[in-house]
Amino acid sequence: MVRSFDEAWARLGGPRLPALFLPLPTEPDLTWVVEAVPECLLPVVTIAGVPIEDPEWGLHRAGEALAAPSQWRPTDGSNPRRLAGPEGIARADVVVVPALAVDESGTRLGQGGGWYDRTLPHRRDGVPVLACVFDDEVREAGTLPREAHDVRVDGVITPSTFRLFDPV
Repeated sequence: MVRSFDEAWARLGGPRLPALFLPLPTEPDLTWVVEAVPECLLPVVTIAGVPIEDPEWGLHRAGEALAAPSQWRPTDGSNPRRLAGPEGIARADVVVVPALAVDESGTRLGQGGGWYDRTLPHRRDGVPVLACVFDDEVREAGTLPREAHDVRVDGVITPSTFRLFDPV
């Protein structure tokens, strides 16, 4: 995973503020990336221990303890650097999102909650979105279903490779 992230960061010009996620046990481990960058945006999924419905982002600095130890709850809304709503993603230079699978046409299969589909339209124009999956979760173009609300991803990061997809 280190090699693929190093390649991604180099090819993307060394993003200064990536939007990342803390993985579930069934996802590639990005925890080391969260601590390797000086600052990153992380999803806020609870406020005072209560799950929230609308997407929010928080600013995390390397070396800081995460507000909640569970990987299911990467940061808590009590953090003073919480950014309001999905618009917080507009500060990111690159967005790395989890997926169950991705195909080579940029269709990302999420977990069905629509969290990222609701937040990704708020990123700045030209900011790339990369799906992070295991190697065997990359599929041939056109093999995953895409609905009107699904946001296309620009590339994929796996434990062994990084690849940008052809523009549409």
